[in-house]
Amino acid sequence: MKKKVLILLFAIAPIGLFAQNTAQGQEKALKQYGFWDNWFIQGQFGVQRTYSESHRYASFGDKISPTAALDVGKFFSPEVGARLQLGGWTSANNKLDYSYNVKYFNVNTDALFNLTNIFLPYKEDRMFNLIGILGIGYVHGFRNSDENVHATNSVAPRIGLQADFRLSKAWSINLEANGNLLRDDFNGQEKFGCSYDGTLNVLAGVTYRFGRRGFSTVDVADPALIQSLNDQINSQRAQIEEYKACCEKKSEEPKTIIKEVPTTKGASLNSVVTFRIGKATIDPNQEVYVYNAAQYLKQNPDAKVTIASYADKKTGTAAFNQKLSEKRSEAVAKMLKEKYGIAENRFAVENNGDKQQPYPDNNDWNRISIITSK
Repeated sequence: MKKKVLILLFAIAPIGLFAQNTAQGQEKALKQYGFWDNWFIQGQFGVQRTYSESHRYASFGDKISPTAALDVGKFFSPEVGARLQLGGWTSANNKLDYSYNVKYFNVNTDALFNLTNIFLPYKEDRMFNLIGILGIGYVHGFRNSDENVHATNSVAPRIGLQADFRLSKAWSINLEANGNLLRDDFNGQEKFGCSYDGTLNVLAGVTYRFGRRGFSTVDVADPALIQSLNDQINSQRAQIEEYKACCEKKSEEPKTIIKEVPTTKGASLNSVVTFRIGKATIDPNQEVYVYNAAQYLKQNPDAKVTIASYADKKTGTAAFNQKLSEKRSEAVAKMLKEKYGIAENRFAVENNGDKQQPYPDNNDWNRISIITSK
């Protein structure tokens, strides 16, 4: 009974210490997201004004024509995204005494910069976001034989702004203005000293975000706290093993005791390397645990170890976490091999992703590689 009580006390101590430290508040970081997260689709309709050689001779209304666009895009972070846009309709142009249209379509690739999140702290439920647009596209103008306008193909840079008004987590409405530069002969007219035609588009539309939407934050564990907890956990594990060995010696016959008394050469290994959220780099304060494993292998030439790596289940997708655990195993194996000269056939690797959670009651403790003797 006494044995069970002592083991339970040793096991509970580090958990209470961790709870005390997390209650004091921790640094926040963005949760890791996968490829299929934060995609959106937009439908837009609006008007276009064309600026060309003779636009000064027409009234404002004569230069306005309809335009529409369909966009698919993704935000890679709260600040930066990209979209692919298909659009077009007609461009209103004029000669000295009458107006005519040029039909066209365009394909654009745009970089999106959420200026609100760049200059203000990120807030997921913010009602308004101002987004900068910088892109390049391909514009095809169709032939208009009545006006002797030949078909044209232009590489068109663009710049713009979009105001996004959030209605819900999935839906928002947007108002966008963008300017585009086109070839000077886009409308079938060319003027000496004028290098480009141009269009100004003003569009209104709706945006639907699908899949996993938005960017949430998670706690970042303090490396100093991790190291302190790691030291205490390993120390208490050693005390438990020592206590168990002592109890086992008392219950065995003298002959068995002589054979089973552990020596330095036959000691077991259980070393835990802790990683930052979403990372596979071994922090300097965690290298001591790899060093301990290397020393164990050098002192026990016939021994082998297993490197079992994990990722916490609440961060990232299963595929992302599987790759992350593989990278963590690779980092530990590389340090054993390259820094401490341990032969590759002396350790095996297990990449568990988030399929297994060594610490199911504490998600943050599962960002680890555990090195154990076989």
